[in-house]
Amino acid sequence: MSWLELQLIVPRGRLDRLTHALFELGAVGCQEDYLEGQRPPVRQPWDTGPLPPEPEDVLLRVYWERDAVSAVRAALPEVLDACQLSVEPSWVEVVEADWAEGWRDTCQRMVVSDALAVSPPWLAEQGDLIIEPGMAFGSGEHPTTLSCLRAIEDLGVSGERCLDVGTGSGVLAIAAARLGMVAWGIDIEDESQEAARSNAKLNGVSIRADLTPIQDVEGTFELVVANLFAEVLVSLSEDLKRVSSRHLAVAGVLLDRADMVVDALAPMRLIGREVEGDWCHMRFGW
Repeated sequence: MSWLELQLIVPRGRLDRLTHALFELGAVGCQEDYLEGQRPPVRQPWDTGPLPPEPEDVLLRVYWERDAVSAVRAALPEVLDACQLSVEPSWVEVVEADWAEGWRDTCQRMVVSDALAVSPPWLAEQGDLIIEPGMAFGSGEHPTTLSCLRAIEDLGVSGERCLDVGTGSGVLAIAAARLGMVAWGIDIEDESQEAARSNAKLNGVSIRADLTPIQDVEGTFELVVANLFAEVLVSLSEDLKRVSSRHLAVAGVLLDRADMVVDALAPMRLIGREVEGDWCHMRFGW
């Protein structure tokens, strides 16, 4: 299936009137976008203060069924004139692709060490830890995940216990279980516990994965891993210290927020720190 996309650069103040007129003309969908170089930085939950002003102009993408385009081309100049717009329209053919196949192409086999590699099933080699990626969970390739995998390799001991806080796909808990640890992954999303259990079964290991809040976790663990934003780590810091009997590895910390995590986790000692781009990965111990 294919359709055509009309692209117009429109002053923000004229946008509502124009989109209404284009829907009246038979458009099947409209999308507002930023012009190249004008997209504001992603606003994180911890960012405060007023929002930055929106750019004056908007890139408007309007979608049409191919059969309707001839009539639209003929009527478009009158519509633009009625909206007091003098803009140059451009048309782009859009072909509906198999999004799943395109998404699969972005997945990679990630080598953590000589002894550990993480792969989606279709790229797996003998001995790889296999993770079935999903739209909400990657296969372990993000630097924050890799740092926690390295921590599990370095600090994990067979027969000891590992708690994975914010387990997601379960990749960290599964790596710990394959090392011989008793692994438990906790999260706040139903999808994550289901994905973790499925991936554990795929790798032939047993883990516990559920929605237990860390506040309700009893006992202690020789290794705790937490791949979470700095603000979340700070909010959970008392419980992270309570359940950690020896080592705690954290990731997902932006470099400019590392100090707040160190302060919150005191009196645990910072025993390792690694910086990769904007990310800071840290290991703590008692």
